[in-house]
Amino acid sequence: MNKYSSWLLALVAVMSIAWVPFHNSESTRPRTTAVTPCVADSNYQRLAFWVGDWEVVDSVGTHYATQRVHAVLEACAITAEWSSGGGYKGMGLSAFDARTGEWRQMFIANQLPTPTGVELRKSDPLYRGPGVRFIPLLDPTTTQLKRSRVTIMPLGDHRALQLFEDSSDGGQTWHTVFKAEHRPGVITEP
Repeated sequence: MNKYSSWLLALVAVMSIAWVPFHNSESTRPRTTAVTPCVADSNYQRLAFWVGDWEVVDSVGTHYATQRVHAVLEACAITAEWSSGGGYKGMGLSAFDARTGEWRQMFIANQLPTPTGVELRKSDPLYRGPGVRFIPLLDPTTTQLKRSRVTIMPLGDHRALQLFEDSSDGGQTWHTVFKAEHRPGVITEP
């Protein structure tokens, strides 16, 4: 063997010995998936129970609509797509705002009674129940007595409830406008 072949064989031997610890440590090291900040923070998870495909029924159990709710952006926000009879469709985007400590929601529909077709809401700071209660983003003036709120809360047996309420006396008393129970369902695309 010539001098260069010996050096080349020695270099290959050293490289293969040196490579073994790096190669083995990579393959035997358990892979961990980092938990995203929004998944780890319970504030962002207050509506996690709502994620799923739902059949929406009214207060007497009659099919009313379907709703598809997804966690998006690594569980930092939730989208909700609503579809009911007569071509009524709506979409909401809800997220926790860490700067204000409030949930925010934007709901857009193709048939809302408002001129803009967009509703902007924030979480009600007085609500202490499960889920989130949304009220209008802008606080009403003292002369405006009409109020509305939407509460999204978990029910047992993997069900959820959206409760729509109105007040005509500045929030002193409330009456139910619509009670939408969400039951797990399969949504088929038209």
